[in-house]
Amino acid sequence: MKRDLRAVLIAVALLLASGSLWLWSSSRARERREQALAGVPAFPAPGQRLERRPVPPGQKPPPPMPRPAPPPPAGPARAADPMTSFVLAPAPSVAMVSVNALLNTPLFEKVKECLPLRYESFVEQARSVGVDLERDVDRVATIDGGAAMSGFFEGKDVAGALASRFGPDVRTHTHRGVTVHSGPGAAVAQSRNLIVFGDPARIDAMLDRALDPPAGGDPAEVYGDVYVRSDLSGVRAAAGRENESVQALLDQLAGVTVRANVWDSVALTVEGKPRGGMSAQELARMARGAIALVRKQIAQDDVEVAALAELAKVEAGKDGLQVDLALPAKDLFERLKIPCPGRDRFKARQRFPR
Repeated sequence: MKRDLRAVLIAVALLLASGSLWLWSSSRARERREQALAGVPAFPAPGQRLERRPVPPGQKPPPPMPRPAPPPPAGPARAADPMTSFVLAPAPSVAMVSVNALLNTPLFEKVKECLPLRYESFVEQARSVGVDLERDVDRVATIDGGAAMSGFFEGKDVAGALASRFGPDVRTHTHRGVTVHSGPGAAVAQSRNLIVFGDPARIDAMLDRALDPPAGGDPAEVYGDVYVRSDLSGVRAAAGRENESVQALLDQLAGVTVRANVWDSVALTVEGKPRGGMSAQELARMARGAIALVRKQIAQDDVEVAALAELAKVEAGKDGLQVDLALPAKDLFERLKIPCPGRDRFKARQRFPR
């Protein structure tokens, strides 16, 4: 009887301990889930206010961020600023990043970790011509063969300082009242707070992109901490035929527009237009199936990713579909298989020290 009593007591103790452990783990999982959801920014929306994470103690805050003007209640659409005109002008693909909004975010720290040599070199070169990348730069946009950078440059001859590094064979000419500096392989021009870089043969056309608002372009379409528009021609060429499912999906899209807001996580919106004869509803069914498959593959203990996956949403409209996704910023490079040479080089040095 004594042995039986001890066995019963031990069994009760084990049940209580396992129950307490289950309650603790459930509570911890709930906390992790709530924390993951709290770090998701609002999904991109027209007219959104640009947000910046709090500056860590001891760091000097950058200049106030510009706020987008509210759209007029009636009358003609507001005119595009030079950077927005640059982005709206026709191009196979264009990308724009609001640098101010990415400061102090895990994604920005990840970029610096993955590209430490290039980033630090870029920072030093910019500082040598009087530009603080993390204080003076507002937005950066790129297209094939060139880029544009807006910020707080008025009153500084940043273009001239950059051109002085082209070497002795720098030529200058004036295009639409703007001085253009051309070197052997690069050219730069500055119009007040906008700096345009590019190939010398195309620099005038790139300046025209910024100075001429495109006909029919709506400035309200350009929003989000990150904005990307592509006709997918370059993506299709790079994808090849190795992944038939990806290639099949690309073949059904005429183009995509991607917008993202960044905080602890990334809130991503993808707008796609169908091509060929496929309807938006059919594309939406394919997208929902892919999302459902990904959800099934998430490990049970990956609470944060599972919580973010719950926010995925697919909507089909008359002209295309929209997909909302929330992605973790800290391990975004690993999950999307994005190369991170800076981190990999550091690991290699740890494994094979000189």
